[in-house]
Amino acid sequence: MSKLADRIRRASRPQPAPLGFAAAAARKAAPTMLSLVRLSADEAGKAGEAAARGADAVIIEAIDPRKLKEQAAKANSAALGVRPHKAVRQAVASLREAGADFAVVDTESALAESLLEESMGYVLALPANAEDTTLRLLGDLGLDALLVQAPAEPVTVERLLELRRIAVLSRTPLLAEIPADADASLLQVLRDSGVAGVVIEGSALGKLEALRERIAALPPRGRKRQEHTDAVVPAQAAQAAYDEDEDDED
Repeated sequence: MSKLADRIRRASRPQPAPLGFAAAAARKAAPTMLSLVRLSADEAGKAGEAAARGADAVIIEAIDPRKLKEQAAKANSAALGVRPHKAVRQAVASLREAGADFAVVDTESALAESLLEESMGYVLALPANAEDTTLRLLGDLGLDALLVQAPAEPVTVERLLELRRIAVLSRTPLLAEIPADADASLLQVLRDSGVAGVVIEGSALGKLEALRERIAALPPRGRKRQEHTDAVVPAQAAQAAYDEDEDDED
C-alpha cells in the first residue's frame, strides 16, 4: 500500500463518538480529508515547504527523476506524487526509485504497462463526462484515487449527484481540485460525496494552513443517512402487519 492510499484510508475511516473532553479534542485534531498541493516542474523546490506547512501529499508535474530525489528528501513527511511527462513503465519505475510514492496518469496517453509497478500507487486523472461503464471498470484497477474537478459553484444538487455518481460507480476515493479559499460548507459537501482529499495549486501554498484548519473543524462524519435507511425496514414491516390485521377482520 502506498503512503497516499494509507492516508486516504485513515482519513476516510468512520470515527466513533468521542467520550469525554480529551477524546473530543483529539477528534477535532484529526482531519477527515487530505490536503494536497500540486506543483509545476518549476515550482518543485517548494515541495519541502508544502510538507512543512502540513500538506499530506505533493504532486509535481513532469519532474526529472534525478531532481526528484532531492525533493523527496525535503518532503519526507508528505506522500510525494509525480505526473510524468510520458507515462510508460520505465519512466514510472525510475520515479519510484527516485522516491515517488504514487504516479498521476490519465486514460488517453498513459500506456497500460505503466500500471504494472506493484510498489507504486496510482491516481487516475478522470476525463470529464466519463460513462457509467468506464467508471464501473475503474473499480477493478486497484487505484489509490481518482483526480476530478470539484463541481462548479454554486454547487447545485444536480452537480453534486454527478460527483456522487463517480464515487459510487468507481468504488474509488476521489481527489478534487479546488480553490484554496473554498469555504467549510463546500468542503463538507465534497467530503460527504466521496472526496477523500482536496488539491490546491502551488501558487496558493500560503493558504494551505488556513485550508487545513477549516478541514479540521468540519463536523465528524455522521450516520443520519444510514439510520434513516435502516428505519425504512421497520416502517414497511409495520405496514405489512397492519394489512394483515385488516385481512383478519374481513
